[in-house]
Amino acid sequence: MHHKRKMSSRILTAALIAAMALSVPVAASAAGATQANKQVSSGIKVVLNDVEFQPKSAPFIENGVLYMPLRDTGELLGTIVFWNSTTKVITMTYPDQFVKLNYGSTQATVNGKPVQLTAQLRLVDGRMYVPLRFFSEAIGAGVAWSPSTSKVTITKSNDFVKYEAGSWMNRKTGDLYYAYPYEQPPIYLGKIKLDHPLQGNVSIDTMSVNSGARIITVVDNYGEPHVNYDVYSVLLFNKKIVTQKKASYFQRYDGNVRNYQTLDSKAEKWIEHLLMTDGKILSVYNDQGQLVQEYDLPKLAGQDDVYTIKGIEDDYLLVRPNKTGLLTLIDLNDHSVVVLCDKLLTGQELDYAHNNDVPYRGDDLQYHSESTDGNLIYFTHYSPFDGKHHLLTYHRKSVN
Repeated sequence: MHHKRKMSSRILTAALIAAMALSVPVAASAAGATQANKQVSSGIKVVLNDVEFQPKSAPFIENGVLYMPLRDTGELLGTIVFWNSTTKVITMTYPDQFVKLNYGSTQATVNGKPVQLTAQLRLVDGRMYVPLRFFSEAIGAGVAWSPSTSKVTITKSNDFVKYEAGSWMNRKTGDLYYAYPYEQPPIYLGKIKLDHPLQGNVSIDTMSVNSGARIITVVDNYGEPHVNYDVYSVLLFNKKIVTQKKASYFQRYDGNVRNYQTLDSKAEKWIEHLLMTDGKILSVYNDQGQLVQEYDLPKLAGQDDVYTIKGIEDDYLLVRPNKTGLLTLIDLNDHSVVVLCDKLLTGQELDYAHNNDVPYRGDDLQYHSESTDGNLIYFTHYSPFDGKHHLLTYHRKSVN
């Protein structure tokens, strides 16, 4: 697979050289660019895969070349475009593509190979503008300009999902890439084991701790009307995949807690822990990516279900079973199991928690905090009846 990617990069570089040979020369005057901006920037539309993109600053055309602000270009294409004001070099980072341009030069490099340009970078009113066609074609996107409608149309594969600055995942293969510092080519991290290509609304985020360990969470919300959630989590340490898990939920998924801290009184420091779950087993890792504890959630809760993790301390867990949706306290001191709405809600609020199923079953209790001695746990509850959030308190019997 890597060989095929390298082959496609060589073909793309050759195509870029041919395309750039047909470019129209650009004047070198920043003042000219400012004037051109005033004359032909209004009404230019930028459309990516049939969706209109709204740049924060207006693009402009100068001598036949369409320019767009640096940051807008990176956002539009899903790339990292970085301007080093000290070296006056712009780099564009994308999986298997690394582009480098020097300000004032008509030569760029694509994956280390020279590409001759006739459209330079433009500095206008203190803002860097780049030739949109070159940067688009550098990552394999197609570009078409319609003079009659003043519209540039870009067609680009949506295989890669950008989940934070300098990180991408291929929605079909699960391949992960990471680039930091931003001026370096992306590093291939490994592959998320997908049961099938991501098929719905995809959200991806990351959570890291001081050691550099991080958890990447990929949520694929699919089905009609988006009632299925496949949640893939990957633990990374030293830029390598340590382990990964998948959990599947129906109708309701409101996120899993992914880390917590405990105080080491002897060392007088906080110890960081990372959390992952497949919905059945909760696995706890230290900040070096080593497994230190596991909890069998169906066994502890006495209910065969899949669970989201809503809170954790040394002596209790807060979980939400998918079928009932009722926030549950598992007290590890006395092994008691408490459905919290039964203790915290009354009347119509309690009846609503147990019986309402629109858009999903369950309550809207959320962990807030705890007292310093762990005796009291505070929760917030959103009432559908008065439309307000309320702070509620639960007293743990297992703590004196």
